[in-house]
Amino acid sequence: MNLSDIDIRLLRVFQAVVEAKGFHSAQEQLNISTSTISSHMNQLETRVGFRLCQRGRSGFRLTPKGESFHQTVVEFFAAVNSFQLKTQQLQKSQQDVIHLGIIDNLATDDTCPLHGALSWFYGAYQSNEPTSLTIKVLSPEAIEKGLINKSLDIGVGIFDHHHSDLTYEPLYDERDVLVCRPDHRLAQMSDPKGLANAIADEKKVVRHFMQKREFPFITQEHDSVIATVCNVEESALMILHGPFIGFLPQHYARPWLDDGRLVALMPERFVHYSEVFLAYRKENLLEKSAARALAERTKIERSELMGFKVGA
Repeated sequence: MNLSDIDIRLLRVFQAVVEAKGFHSAQEQLNISTSTISSHMNQLETRVGFRLCQRGRSGFRLTPKGESFHQTVVEFFAAVNSFQLKTQQLQKSQQDVIHLGIIDNLATDDTCPLHGALSWFYGAYQSNEPTSLTIKVLSPEAIEKGLINKSLDIGVGIFDHHHSDLTYEPLYDERDVLVCRPDHRLAQMSDPKGLANAIADEKKVVRHFMQKREFPFITQEHDSVIATVCNVEESALMILHGPFIGFLPQHYARPWLDDGRLVALMPERFVHYSEVFLAYRKENLLEKSAARALAERTKIERSELMGFKVGA
């Protein structure tokens, strides 16, 4: 018997009749007439191919096959109820999970408002609204893709080419400095003009999503661009252990700058700022209150950090 919506309706009528022990008693529960109930029962018996019950002046009772069939119907509706309950639980659990995508190495940046937002989330918010949070470190392109296909709810990163389906809100500016090893030949140069001229032909490491912003005076295909990397850690490893120069976020490079393993080349001149955005799809946040709350808190933390800077 291949079930259809009509068959399920007939099974519900049958279940109600059995529970009420007769057509007449089932009228009120089903809110239909006894003649309609009788018609539904006839249809069901035609579908299953055997008689389900005896009805008439002698009263209502199930046939032996009807009793076995009724037990099967009870099990069927129990399974349906279990399915519905588990689906509701999955929907609820999905609502209670926030999927956050971020670019690498935000943990060392004290100016990133996400720090304060996460502290609030794991503190005040969690105490009232238990919610799970997953964090994935991804490239800017992967974050945008995740937001569009709904595998991510919120993204924090550097996005040069804004997608029309997404909303981007500026959070803060990340300061990048040009660095190299202390034994690099540029580290020995004291003449600003000579240093500026020499940079063009030095071997460089460039983050691919920065495109021309790190070295605007050369193309990505310039012979001096030795490596195009995906994240900050790849850049750092190549600069720390090879004859390369490259831009690193100052907060990330600070330990190596402090202990002398890296030097900043004319940081007052060779510096640029990368705008970090909070990105999301409005429709996604409308569906998930927890994700919306985290996004709003991140914006509040941004405002507080900006206020602190102004008053400092």
